[in-house]
Amino acid sequence: MAVVKITVSEIKPGMFIVNPGISWMKAPLLYMQEGLITSHEEINYIIKQGFSEAYHDPDRFRRMEAFAEDPDADDTIWATPRAPLVSLDEELEQARLVYADSFDHVKSLMQAAQGGALDMAASQPYVESIVNSLNRNVDALISLSKLKSSDEYTYTHSVNVTIFAVAYAHYLGLSEDKLHLVGMAGLFHDFGKAFIPQEILNAPRTLTPKEQEIMQSHVLLGYNKLKKVEDMQSEILQGVVQHHEKHNGTGYPFRLAGKKIGIYGRILSVSDNYDALSAKRVYKTPMPANVALAVMYKNRGQAWAPGYVERFIKMMGIYPVGTPVQLCTGERGVVCRSNPSFPAQPCIVVAFDPVGRPVTPNVLDLYKQPDLEIERSLAGNEAADMDITLLLSQSCH
Repeated sequence: MAVVKITVSEIKPGMFIVNPGISWMKAPLLYMQEGLITSHEEINYIIKQGFSEAYHDPDRFRRMEAFAEDPDADDTIWATPRAPLVSLDEELEQARLVYADSFDHVKSLMQAAQGGALDMAASQPYVESIVNSLNRNVDALISLSKLKSSDEYTYTHSVNVTIFAVAYAHYLGLSEDKLHLVGMAGLFHDFGKAFIPQEILNAPRTLTPKEQEIMQSHVLLGYNKLKKVEDMQSEILQGVVQHHEKHNGTGYPFRLAGKKIGIYGRILSVSDNYDALSAKRVYKTPMPANVALAVMYKNRGQAWAPGYVERFIKMMGIYPVGTPVQLCTGERGVVCRSNPSFPAQPCIVVAFDPVGRPVTPNVLDLYKQPDLEIERSLAGNEAADMDITLLLSQSCH
């Protein structure tokens, strides 16, 4: 009998999971660790890592009495994201204003860092506006975050990390009040960089070991400044001081490992890494979003606790909204809607035919057209003739 594809919720003790040899890029949420499933705990662990499908071999199923139903098994599933409250087109204009205002605020905040007391309350309205925009339609701010190619990386990075961290925290099911704490941690996670010399912060080259040590000191510089603020929430401090820690204990500044890293630190770490890899810097070209996610996926279980990168990928999609892509037909367009259940099959608004001629934009749902697939994402110069924001707006009509 041939192997059978099932959802992870259909896995039962006694099933033998097989690796079908499918590329990670084709099926990033496919569980491919071969072996016999021996307990409900093992199944729960697979679910909590964020996997959605698996293949099993019915001929190798083992019926064992020890595999009776476990009434105490933890079958908790992370929250399912709700549908957008408004269309992408409707939210894009508001999201542009939210992004611009937040950028200006972070720039002023960092430039004034050497001054007197820090007024955290002044930042709360900006975080609230980001939370509200993401609640209305998460794709609007996420798509804009990768269109901002400002040379002022420190400021765009702080805004982007706030966007990704709040969206991810919402996806993980954190309550509304905790979303604001995540957002504040994101906005201030690199506050300590205001105290790093500009020649190191913006060096267009690899840093020397001594310079790297100075750069890494930004974590404690920011943390020590923030913890002096009256009534500072511990959750914000946790996100700030732990965003460079790693699950395997090789991070900094305290080399924390495993459960010693809190959920705010984990959320900020994943979000920070994604933006750093996919952003344009003075010393590197931006990594395409799907490549950045693939790099992060390879570090699952090492840099991050099992399940955190997998769920981040499921939220973002392999090709996040706003990613310019080329289809296997040669047509080119932009990802306009993600598909959390099947991340490799988003919706595309096609703008150019196979020979590069502009066409009337039309939306293709790759999930409903199995013969079509994304061949590759496009580098920045390849997408220079695309008005991505306009295409995203047109995809709603």
